[in-house]
Amino acid sequence: MGTYRVSKKQTPLIILSVVLSLFLLIVLFRQVSLSEFTETMSALFLPALLAYMAVSLAASFLRAWRYRILLQPVEISWGDILLVTLVRNAFDDLLPARIGSLSYLYVLNSRLEKPFENAASSFVIAFIYDFLTLGPFVLLALLAVGGGPAGVSAGALIAAALIFSVVVVLVAWKIALFARIARNIALWLMKKTPWIRRPAVVRAFENLDQTVAVLGEKHKPGRRPAVFLLSFLIRLGKYISLFLLLFAVLRSRGVSWEGLSFWKTVLGLTGAEMTAVLPVKGLAGFGTWESAWAAALQWMRFDPRPAILSGLGIHLVTNLFEYALALGSLAVLAVRRKRDRMGRKS
Repeated sequence: MGTYRVSKKQTPLIILSVVLSLFLLIVLFRQVSLSEFTETMSALFLPALLAYMAVSLAASFLRAWRYRILLQPVEISWGDILLVTLVRNAFDDLLPARIGSLSYLYVLNSRLEKPFENAASSFVIAFIYDFLTLGPFVLLALLAVGGGPAGVSAGALIAAALIFSVVVVLVAWKIALFARIARNIALWLMKKTPWIRRPAVVRAFENLDQTVAVLGEKHKPGRRPAVFLLSFLIRLGKYISLFLLLFAVLRSRGVSWEGLSFWKTVLGLTGAEMTAVLPVKGLAGFGTWESAWAAALQWMRFDPRPAILSGLGIHLVTNLFEYALALGSLAVLAVRRKRDRMGRKS
């Protein structure tokens, strides 16, 4: 796999993402002042901020542990899989529809020379289990908060969450079957185009066939409990870390620990994260993430100004923290690759 380059077809999408980010950020900053935001960020509560970082790193370690299990029988060191995970965490929301999470495949296959089919199968299973653990948390949050705004019944929201959970459980249970169906649909669609004979497309389907085969071998019943438990703890860690960060941001605004709701944070974060799967969103999620977060919290009768300030603050801090870790990880991988090349030449 070579170096990734932005194609001409992607350029308009990137431009649209930048424009959307600017537009939404302007809208948000018309409701809160820039000075108000800078004052809030300069008064971050340090103990809660450090606690956020610690819990976030612990969740990253658990995610790396899950990837290490899913990659078996391919061996990978703890250091390597942790570096890959930190890179994936940062680029996950960089591009629309979570395309940035494919950095996990790129680093494993191109930089660390792990088999593509094993990397792809571990990526797919982890992705499904991330959604599998979403349903229980959303259900508990809806029950704890007591539903949403006027005009939307709590029963309808709970029913939707239950249906979502059942669908994801079914997909997780028969993941190889659904992957095979998706592969056959993709092949049927590609046969209707002249691209089907292109070498790159042929190689892609060969990789896909190998991935489907590995999915059938890997997703064994004995491995599912451990993967589910790790996935549950990863999601719990994410929610706890951002709840701590929410307190770190809003403490200077007079918001007490008792005045915050963990379950409202879960729903707010779920709403914000749903923007990541959109085909068009703000670049790196800026604008769309904050807007969805603020809308979700206001939907649950949270004060508008703290909702907007917390969305802007949380997204800025998480991006700075995750990109710093990712850049450090990429630097380590680059130095090691250069050292290995020099070792081969000598």
